[in-house]
Amino acid sequence: MAEQRESGQRLAGRLYATLRVLKFLVDSGAPKPAVRDKFEGKDSPRRRIQDLELDLFDDLVTAVQRERHAKAVGEVFGAIAALVPTQAVALDKNLGLPELADFNAGHRAQLAALKEGFPELIE
Repeated sequence: MAEQRESGQRLAGRLYATLRVLKFLVDSGAPKPAVRDKFEGKDSPRRRIQDLELDLFDDLVTAVQRERHAKAVGEVFGAIAALVPTQAVALDKNLGLPELADFNAGHRAQLAALKEGFPELIE
């Protein structure tokens, strides 16, 4: 795995943004992610990710079989591994104000990056 140059909280924000986009791609009822979205709660990134209630296998199969943004789903899946923080504490620890700011910065940066490739999927 490549060296991670961003903080664990920033990577957790990027990972969460990527998984939110995946949720939107596979669930027609999921809200469309927006770059301006900001989070305020002090829960852990792991809790936020679990609350998305993703089933990666079923979600991938559904997207491909329904031809629902299959190219975007492939790119999102390809990005996931590089965004997982190498230190578990970055996902498990509740976020204080500085960590939350870093999480939000990573979230916004990842949505902006994904929007470049798929502008129709992100506000």
